[in-house]
Amino acid sequence: MGGKGYPFGVIHFPMFIENIVTIKKQPLIDLHGESCKYQVIWQDDDHGRLFNTERPEGMNSFTNFARLTINPGKSNNIHTHEGIEQVYMVLKGGGTVQVGDERKEVRSGDVIFLPSDVPHGFFNTTDKQAIVMLVGTSV
Repeated sequence: MGGKGYPFGVIHFPMFIENIVTIKKQPLIDLHGESCKYQVIWQDDDHGRLFNTERPEGMNSFTNFARLTINPGKSNNIHTHEGIEQVYMVLKGGGTVQVGDERKEVRSGDVIFLPSDVPHGFFNTTDKQAIVMLVGTSV
């Protein structure tokens, strides 16, 4: 065993734990408008700085991790991420997701792949709040 109980050759990074409840919900007005509230756990751009976040040490390809709250009849607007692909996981509620020119109804439990450089957006077409977790990675 190497130092601190780790086998030789294993690099240890500090554990990263963040409680989503403690993160204030804020809009990302420049990209997504006012109607969608984000809780950014970390993000590698100006939005991450808005939320005072940094990428966890040892995390290499993931660019962002956030929870979105989208009220009924609202959306996070159609937008594109250059060089970043994302995954949406619908945790609560549902709506319509658009990826490119394709639109599909989604509900709690659905996972949606969003290729890089392709316009996409989530539209809450229900009468209840939608909660979506997103994870992004550089390509």
